[in-house]
Amino acid sequence: MRTTTGLICLLLWTATVSAQRYAGDGKDRLIIGGDAGIFRVSYDGFTRVYDKRSGATLGGTGLLKIRVPYYLAVKYRHFEKDGSVAVNNVPEPQSWKENWYTAGVRYLSYGDRKLISYFGFGFAFFNIKETGTVSVFGRDPGKRSASGFFLDGGLEYRFSKYASLDFEIEVTSAGLEGKSGFEGSSVGGYLFSIGAKLFVL
Repeated sequence: MRTTTGLICLLLWTATVSAQRYAGDGKDRLIIGGDAGIFRVSYDGFTRVYDKRSGATLGGTGLLKIRVPYYLAVKYRHFEKDGSVAVNNVPEPQSWKENWYTAGVRYLSYGDRKLISYFGFGFAFFNIKETGTVSVFGRDPGKRSASGFFLDGGLEYRFSKYASLDFEIEVTSAGLEGKSGFEGSSVGGYLFSIGAKLFVL
C-alpha cells in the first residue's frame, strides 16, 4: 500500500513539473471521454461478504476550461460486486452497487508534445446500494451515501487533433454519512483506468 501511494505521489509531482514546463495555448475548451478500469475498495469489512475487494468499473469524464492550464473536471464511475452468504446452509445472493461522482480542478497542458501528464483534486460523492441478507457495515442492507475527496493523475497520448488515449490513477477517500473515512474505513479506494477522450470545442 505504501509503495502504491509513493508511486502516485511521484506521478503527481511529475505532472506538475511537466505542465509548468510545457504550457499549451489552451484551445480545447470542452473535452469529454469514457474509460474502463479496475477499482479496489478500501473498506476492511468488504471481504467478510464478498470474495475480493477489486472489480471492473466503467465511467465518464467531462473537462471544461477555466483558464490555461486549469480545467473544471467532473467524473462518474460505476462499480458492482456480486456474492453469496450461507444462511441455514442455503446460499443467499448478495449485491453491491457503488456509483460515485467527483468534481474538482485538473491541471494539464496541451502543447506541441503528444504525450501529456496531468493531475487533479477535489470532492467525491458516493451512492451505495447493497441488497441481500447481510451488510458489510454490520447493519441491514440498503442505500447509503458517503462523501470525501479525490486525487488523480495520469498520462495522455494525443494521437490526433480531436482525440486522445489516457491512463489514469485515482485515489478516493470517503466516510459514510458525513463521517471521516481513511484507508480501512473508507468506501473509496484505488482506481486504475484506461480511456479515450474527444476534444469537442
